[in-house]
Amino acid sequence: MEPGLVNYLFTKIMVSDFSVGAVFAVLVMLLILKLRTVGTRDGDFPPGPKTTPVLGNALDFPTSFPHIKFLEWAQEYGDIFSLKILDRTVIVISSAAAVKHILDANGARTGNRPRSVLVQRVTNGSLMALENMENPIWKHGRNAIHTFLTKGSLEKHLKTQQAEYSHFMHDILEDPENIFQHICRTAASVMITLLYGSRITKYERSHAEVYFQGVKLLNEVTDPGAHPPVDLFWPLQYVPKRWAYWKRLADSTRDIRDELYGSLYAQCERAITTEKHTGCYLESLIMNQEKLGMTRDEIIGMGAVMMDAGAETSASFLQSFILALINNPHVQEKGQAEIDRIVGPDRWPEIDDYEKVPYIRAIADEVLRFRTVLPIAIPHVNTTEVYYKGYRIPEDSVIFMNTYGIYHDPDFYEEPEKFDPERFIKTEFGTKEDADKTGYRNNLAFGAGRRICPGESMARRTIMLNTMNLLWAFDFKKDGSGTGGQGLESYAKPGIELAPKPFTCDAKPRSATKAQMIKDRYARAFPNGVDSATMF
Repeated sequence: MEPGLVNYLFTKIMVSDFSVGAVFAVLVMLLILKLRTVGTRDGDFPPGPKTTPVLGNALDFPTSFPHIKFLEWAQEYGDIFSLKILDRTVIVISSAAAVKHILDANGARTGNRPRSVLVQRVTNGSLMALENMENPIWKHGRNAIHTFLTKGSLEKHLKTQQAEYSHFMHDILEDPENIFQHICRTAASVMITLLYGSRITKYERSHAEVYFQGVKLLNEVTDPGAHPPVDLFWPLQYVPKRWAYWKRLADSTRDIRDELYGSLYAQCERAITTEKHTGCYLESLIMNQEKLGMTRDEIIGMGAVMMDAGAETSASFLQSFILALINNPHVQEKGQAEIDRIVGPDRWPEIDDYEKVPYIRAIADEVLRFRTVLPIAIPHVNTTEVYYKGYRIPEDSVIFMNTYGIYHDPDFYEEPEKFDPERFIKTEFGTKEDADKTGYRNNLAFGAGRRICPGESMARRTIMLNTMNLLWAFDFKKDGSGTGGQGLESYAKPGIELAPKPFTCDAKPRSATKAQMIKDRYARAFPNGVDSATMF
C-alpha cells in the first residue's frame, strides 16, 4: 500500500472526527490490498504452477498420493518448485543436490516442523518427531533415542530381533496365507519387547493390531492433502465437531493411541513397583526420569515415536519386499542362488553374510527406491530465509523432501518405473553412470538434515536379516486372490506412508530340510514356550 495513500486516508479520518464510516473504509481498503497479495508467488521464489487470487494453488494440491503430482511438477519446473496455499509458501525439493544444500547443509535452519492443529489435537505436543527443535521434548527425546541406539545397545537388541525373526519364519511355515499379518506382528513385537518388555505372540486382538490401527489413522491425520487447510484458514478450527470429520478423525486417533501407550507405560510402572524388571527401555527412562528431566507424558511420547519409527516402517518395507519377489520371479531366483552359494544348505544366514551378497543388497536398495516408505517424508519448516540456485525460500516455508521424485527421475534413473536391482550392481546409487552424483548418499530414504531417522542402524539390521532369511527359506509366488500387485493401486491411501494394502501369496519352504531347520530354531528361541511374556 502506497504511503501517500495511507496518509491521505488517515487525514480524511481525522477531518471527519474518526467517523465509524471512515474507519470502516480504511479497514476495507487495507483488507483489499492485503488480499491482492494472498496466494501470489513473489518474483524471486522458485517457479511453480500458476496461482489463483487468494487461494493460490490450494485447489491444485493433490488429495492422495501427492508424490505422483510432485513428480509431474518436478519434471516441468525443475528440482525445486513452489506452491502457494493461501498465504503459506510450500517448497518441494526433488534432487539429491537440493536436499544436500537446503536440508543437510542448512539443517539448523530447516529442521523445524509445520504447526498442525490436528496433530496437536492427537498428541498434545508429546510426539517429538512432529515438534520443533527448540522444544524440550525434541531435545530430551533425541538424547534418549541415542542411548537406545548405541553400538552396545544394538548388539544387545540383536538377540531379541533374531528370536522374533525365528518366530516370523515359523509363522510363515505354519500359516503362509496370513503373511501380511505375520509381518505386522513381528515388526510390532520387536519394538514392544525392547521398549516395554513383553512380546506379541499373535496379531489378532493384540497390542500389535491396536498399534497398526492407530498409526494408520495418524498417517491419515498428517496427510498434507487429505483435509481442509485448518492451520491456514483459522475459522475451520471452530467448526463444530459433528460437522468436522477431521476433528472426529483426530479424536479417534488420540483415543486409540492414548489407551495403547498409557497401558504399556502402566505395565512398565508395575514391573518396577513389584521389582519384576524386564530390562526394557521404558523402565530405564522411568527410573531415571528426574535425571533426564523428562515428564511422564514425554516418556509416553518417547515410546510412541520409537514405535512409529521402528515398527511401521519395518513392516511396510518387508511387505514391499515380498511384493517385489512375487512380481519379479527372476529377481527371487537370482537372490536365492546367491544366498545358497554363500550360506550353503546346512546353516542359517548370519548378519555378517550380508556383505557377501551384493545382489540381495541390490534388491533391498531397489525396494527402498521403488516403493520408498515415506515418499514425501515429513515436511520441514525453515526458521530463516534460505537460498538455492538464486531462488529465495522465505522464512516459515513448508519444505517437502520429494524422495519419490528423486528416486523416479528419468534423468537420473534408467526406466525408473521398472523394478530392477541390477541398477545398484552397475552404480553405487543405482543412477545412470553419467548422472551427477552430487548430494547422493545411500540413506536418502531415511530423511535429511537434523531430522534424519536416528533408527537407521536398527532398521538396516531388520533389512539384512529378513531379506536373507526369506530368500534362503521360502519360494514366494502369487496366488489366485487377485491381491499382491506391485503397482500403486496395491498401496493404501490416504496417508504420508506408502504402505501395501493387505495381500496374500503362496509361500512354501524350499526344502523339507529347511522346514525342519525353521522348526528347530524356533524351538531353541523359545524353550519356555512362545507365550512367555519376558525379555530374552
